Amino acid sequence: MKVMIATTPLRPIPTPFPPLGSLSIINYLRKNDVDGVEFFNIDAQRPTYEEALAHIVDFAPDLLRISAVVSTAYAYTKRLADDVKARLPDTLIVVGGNLAGSAEIILRKTGTDLCVLGEGERVFLDIVGKANETLDPHEFKSIPGLMLLGPDGDLINTGFPRPLDKTEIYDVCWDDLETSSDISIFFHEVFDENGEPQDWLRHDPRAQDPKRSGKKLASLPGSKGCVARCTFCHRWDKGIRYIPVDLIMRRLDEVIERYDVGFLKIVDENFGTSRHWLEEFCQRIKPYDILWHVGGMRVNCITSEQVEMMKDAGCVSILYGMETGSPKMLQVMEKKTKLEDNRNAMKWTVGANLWTGVQLVLGMPGETPQTVRETIDFCKYALTLDPGQNPNDLSINYAQALPGTPFYEFGRHMGLIGRTIDEEEAYLLSISDSDAHDELTTLNFTDSPRLTAQTWRPLITVEVNYHFVRTYGLDHYRRKLLADANFFDRAKPDSGYFANPKRLVDTSSMTDSVHGVKQAHHLESDEFPGLLTLIRQGKLGLALICYPVLAYRARHFLGLLVLFKAFRDAGLAGALSLLADYVRTTGNKLIKTG
Repeated sequence: MKVMIATTPLRPIPTPFPPLGSLSIINYLRKNDVDGVEFFNIDAQRPTYEEALAHIVDFAPDLLRISAVVSTAYAYTKRLADDVKARLPDTLIVVGGNLAGSAEIILRKTGTDLCVLGEGERVFLDIVGKANETLDPHEFKSIPGLMLLGPDGDLINTGFPRPLDKTEIYDVCWDDLETSSDISIFFHEVFDENGEPQDWLRHDPRAQDPKRSGKKLASLPGSKGCVARCTFCHRWDKGIRYIPVDLIMRRLDEVIERYDVGFLKIVDENFGTSRHWLEEFCQRIKPYDILWHVGGMRVNCITSEQVEMMKDAGCVSILYGMETGSPKMLQVMEKKTKLEDNRNAMKWTVGANLWTGVQLVLGMPGETPQTVRETIDFCKYALTLDPGQNPNDLSINYAQALPGTPFYEFGRHMGLIGRTIDEEEAYLLSISDSDAHDELTTLNFTDSPRLTAQTWRPLITVEVNYHFVRTYGLDHYRRKLLADANFFDRAKPDSGYFANPKRLVDTSSMTDSVHGVKQAHHLESDEFPGLLTLIRQGKLGLALICYPVLAYRARHFLGLLVLFKAFRDAGLAGALSLLADYVRTTGNKLIKTG
């Protein structure tokens, strides 16, 4: 039997985070005597859609698993499943990953036969075993961990499978990645061709030690799951499983030996909640003398002593899921944290000279101008603790309702998403290939007009930058921005990880058009891009960042900027839609209060 596992494209460019879910399944199958699985890493290879489809059809798998780890992959997954089924009608198509939270829509509206609920290793092994006997999807209802349609079209949920032991989590063979992808995507140097390090290394002098020259960066997990159940976050796993530290160190030894790794990103959602585990991890990793970054840590699971312990063990950066500066919105999100936890985490991390930023989720139900003001006040505090900070190390996403979350169910209940299969599919198609940064595809869950809600992100940016200028001076702000923006002539590719304003600074190259050809526009160290140049190039958000005093004085006109942007990106209909919603919402409020 021929088996293929295929990924779907995630962000604008191939993500450096290895496809651990697919790799784990392949290795789990191998350890249970299932060899020869074809891994088609579409996300890394980035073929055209036609090339991807042709490759699958040429291989003609009996069993195809589409790994869709994000709900915004629906359009691609639907198209692929439909086209493969049309050309290979006998192929059994299985969809796994977070997109399977929309199992009923996938099963009824696409060529998919089975959806895997949750962890896929055990389930897919059982599917492969059953597929050796039959490819009739109705015969798979005895396997735990699946959603499928019965003979009469009824939806069948077979329950959840037994979870893996913590020693089996993310057990991968790097050979599978090497044979399917350009391995340099996942193990690469941290300095660009101009010698500029990644943000999280910029503030730590240890990164410049000559012994680290040429060393590669790896991404490895330390755990799976999270202790929280935030209302906007989709997850299958209950609780958290920490990978034993001994096993992590063996995996680290392997990538150091194979790929000359000297830098590490720990890609957990919830790093270090167990204090005993964290202490053991720091003790064990310190002798390696590598520099490492934590991509997700809870603010109420850290102390100043732990920050110092982590720094001593080689940690140079910690990012937290703070989400808001409003106590009310923390409750709406069910973060189970306090505003003081956010403030302490920033104070301790910045005080230890570790790089960090603020990541926000804006526009949850209950968000108001007052809660936004509370978030602004928090960001003013958090991003001016030290003159070495850049106040634009601030990533503001809009709340995006994803299937399988309480937030999504709230959207269905309110009629914003729809209650029928067709309406839900229309919503999934509308958010496909977008992320929570995109205000055009984001639903408005607040009582404020969409026009007002879309002014909140630039307002936060403007107010925080102006506060930084008032605290440390305009000249210092300009020097900091010029340095972090690579003097506007060397933009980083848009990874899709951060949202504005940080995304704008990271991708802020300037160009001049000479005889119709765009050329890099280099600025000297004391120069700044002209306001008219920024406006002419349509870089309105960057104009707000580069001219913080002017932007602050004009902050009451941000609605006009939002309208202009809507006209530019969605045409006259988009701008008129915002205006009509503003008039309707404001009018309804006046009627209620009158």
